[in-house]
Amino acid sequence: MNKMSLSEMITYSTVLIRCEYSNGTVGSGTGFIINLCSNKENQTCVPVLITNNHVVANSVKTVFEFCKADENGKPIDTQIFSFIYQGNAWIHHPTPSVDLCCLLLAEALNELQKKNTKIFYIPLKTNLIPNNQNLDELSAMEDVVMVGYPIGLSDTYNHKPIIRRGITASHPKKDYQGKKETLLDMACYPGSSGSPVFILNQGAYTTREGIAMGSRVYLLGVLYGGPEFNAKGVLQFANLPNVPVPVTRIPINLGVIIKAERILEFENLFEGVNGGK
Repeated sequence: MNKMSLSEMITYSTVLIRCEYSNGTVGSGTGFIINLCSNKENQTCVPVLITNNHVVANSVKTVFEFCKADENGKPIDTQIFSFIYQGNAWIHHPTPSVDLCCLLLAEALNELQKKNTKIFYIPLKTNLIPNNQNLDELSAMEDVVMVGYPIGLSDTYNHKPIIRRGITASHPKKDYQGKKETLLDMACYPGSSGSPVFILNQGAYTTREGIAMGSRVYLLGVLYGGPEFNAKGVLQFANLPNVPVPVTRIPINLGVIIKAERILEFENLFEGVNGGK
């Protein structure tokens, strides 16, 4: 396989999620695959799918769309594999107010392997999550990219998510509104919930010391909502699943992400989990 750029690689980490809810409605959102480690010394890691609680809550049928792979393990971009999930094994974030959940994938991936069904994905790794030192080196205004499926849209022919650009609207090292969150200046539409948001620089980027050459990538956080106007002009905060609602919502091109460090809090729940790599 030809060497991929960083931006191309992260498009293989996301998954389009389609849901049928118990009340008869349908919706969509975004998820992404990351390897979480229950034992860092032994490098015991498990692949999990991360998304928002509100995306999959009350879903009675959830479909994940993966890219197929050929016999050599290379991606077949024009072919998808739809994995249908009707269970209730979502693991909620240990802090109930944090709108994140994850699904262990090892068992499902093992079943696909037994059936010789090949899919292609590139899991993110936790070393992409910025630590305190990394955050201290960032400026208040950083270029960011979001990878996901706004209103369920994608390049269906090539099975690729939509990439959007924006900037941080609050300093990434500070807790926006006192929470482990960051505000973005970016067009964030329903269906984007669960999208990973990255600082992704290729070639050159600015630092506090001036211009740096090379590449830099951080998993900054997970989109979960943002302020909107309704048709009456009332400002309100809304989660962003792609579900029809009777009130006309008008996004104001701001979004809020949960800081990626909160993903690491899932790792304490995986002690003794088998099936990692």
